[in-house]
Amino acid sequence: MDRPTYGYSADDAPPPQGPPQGQPPGQPVCPRHPDRVSYVRCKRCDRPACPECQRPTDVGVLCVDCERDIARQQASARPRTAMGGRMGKRTPVVTYTLIALCVLAYLGQMVAPQIVEQLGIFAPFRALAMPWTFLSAGFLHGGIMHLALNMYALWAVGQYLEQTLGHVRYAAVYLVSVLGGHTAVYLLADPMGQSWVTGTVGASGGVFGLFAAMFIVNRRLGGQTAQILVLIALNLVITFTFPNISWQGHLGGLVFGALVTAGMFALRPKATPGADREALARRSALLHTGVVVAAVLLCVVLIAVKTVMVLGG
Repeated sequence: MDRPTYGYSADDAPPPQGPPQGQPPGQPVCPRHPDRVSYVRCKRCDRPACPECQRPTDVGVLCVDCERDIARQQASARPRTAMGGRMGKRTPVVTYTLIALCVLAYLGQMVAPQIVEQLGIFAPFRALAMPWTFLSAGFLHGGIMHLALNMYALWAVGQYLEQTLGHVRYAAVYLVSVLGGHTAVYLLADPMGQSWVTGTVGASGGVFGLFAAMFIVNRRLGGQTAQILVLIALNLVITFTFPNISWQGHLGGLVFGALVTAGMFALRPKATPGADREALARRSALLHTGVVVAAVLLCVVLIAVKTVMVLGG
């Protein structure tokens, strides 16, 4: 009588090993532990499996080798994002986390403004002495309306992008955009003018980076781009029309968000029929990490060049 397969195939199973020396013939032994007799067989490969190698499942007992092989097959067939990353939970946890951090930072500004703002605001004249402000200033805001507008834009755009890019890549694009925005402020500030000592706060650089990312994502995936172009244009008009808005930070975030997203798409491995999708995902993660690191290094180089120019008079 044939042994049931429970939907699995045993055609590719290795031939059963004979009993070890001194073992009575006819007794099934575990291939991984030949000194152990086992009458329990794997439902997939039909090999004996000792208690240590048995993995109970809904379809019966599997051996440890078949369990690992099935896990690899399932990982290879798992849906991927447009960037090749794993599909995370549908809840945009990164977007909600960024919003929560901005709200907490604003509450800190209300409770202890001297401490929070002095430690977190970005200003070119002290940027090198307080390098964390290149990022921390992106979580501070100049007022409740400033906070509300940025958080609404982050919530509206972030939910879509986080699902498309994946949690990690989305967070990387946002943070690099914040860094790029303040790098632009540092580069374009006049060491002899008021801009050199003027503080900058707000998540607008990161939001503009997400605007650029959304445009590139929609364009590469065949989606609508007209609406996001109008949104970018309207925000740029506001940036250059209203006073006390850091146009340098907005443009810097826009440029770096576009660079990182375009770089990720350019280096996205192409899946072909029969390709190892898990290996492609690892390669994609490595390449995209390189894109993010390159963007950060570019910011560092630009900051260093500006510093040399300032020190050289």
